[in-house]
Amino acid sequence: MRAKASALAVMATAVLGAGATAAGAAGPPPPPKAPGGQTVTQIASGLKTPTSFAFGAGKVFEGDGGSESSKVPNGGVYLLSGGKGVKLAGSPQFVSGLAWHKNALYIAGGTITKRGPVWQLQRWSGFNGTTFAKRTAIYTAPKGFDGFNGIAFGPDGRLYVGVDLGLTDGNDHGPAGKTPYLYEILSLKANGSGLKVFATGMRQPWQMAFAKGSGAPYVSDLGQDKDAKNPPDFVLRVHQGDNYGFPKCNWTTGSPCAGYTKPFKMFAPHTDIMGMAIIGKRLYMTSFEGPGAKGPGGEVLSMSLKGGAVKPLVTGFVAPTVGLGTDGHSLYIGELTGQVFKVTP
Repeated sequence: MRAKASALAVMATAVLGAGATAAGAAGPPPPPKAPGGQTVTQIASGLKTPTSFAFGAGKVFEGDGGSESSKVPNGGVYLLSGGKGVKLAGSPQFVSGLAWHKNALYIAGGTITKRGPVWQLQRWSGFNGTTFAKRTAIYTAPKGFDGFNGIAFGPDGRLYVGVDLGLTDGNDHGPAGKTPYLYEILSLKANGSGLKVFATGMRQPWQMAFAKGSGAPYVSDLGQDKDAKNPPDFVLRVHQGDNYGFPKCNWTTGSPCAGYTKPFKMFAPHTDIMGMAIIGKRLYMTSFEGPGAKGPGGEVLSMSLKGGAVKPLVTGFVAPTVGLGTDGHSLYIGELTGQVFKVTP
């Protein structure tokens, strides 16, 4: 499952989880529910794999990883309106991260070319309500790069992005030197210049969210997939220069972790924390197939920004959940049926 959450593996197979279309032929599936009684509303359907969201100019934008059935990645950036999504021209074939910043949409994504996959960070500007007048690639990753994950702007105005594991070379937990920037979070200026390594030693930093005024993002990190007994998944509170020790340390019993930064919160194997969002003093997370992989559907979980107990916010999904975004006091949730739901905690 972690391999399917990997961006380049998704590009190669156009899937972020087998059996994503769990709605079936008998009719629409039942909607998810909030145990606390909050109303869960379907915002859109007919999408593919919602990985990320951004909110700007009074609009909702969705980043999509593509459908399971397509031999060529067919995701992109969608404008959500009227219960459906409209794919925007010029979209990358796979989109893993979106952010709205100073009247522009920033995109982390990739496209397959004749020479192989090309991974870029793009800035789209000049939005007129239906499309963008200008699309600029602010950074193109070097040859051999395995992929971008989620993006977010920090309070310093820099763009932060996780580097994907990729799995193109079978490097589930091998040396970082096989591909550029593996196991790292990068930061760049808003124009794509001034790239720096922010932190390292994370197997697959997937999505991130900054609390107001803090330069230390909360980051979901998918644990080791092979050759380890019960490797945990993580939420990290990442500071400049942190090193979490991967691949030497995977935080299983007996692994050599002395001297490395300790994860903020460890979860049971295959909890697969994916999307990250913050409202007030609470952190919200999507779990790919729910705690303990009891599935088949995912869950939305919540936890204090200080840590502690994890509580379910939305349950009853019929398929895994990946994307999570916040607009004001509301959360937007992406399910692998191609549906997007909204809830106000």
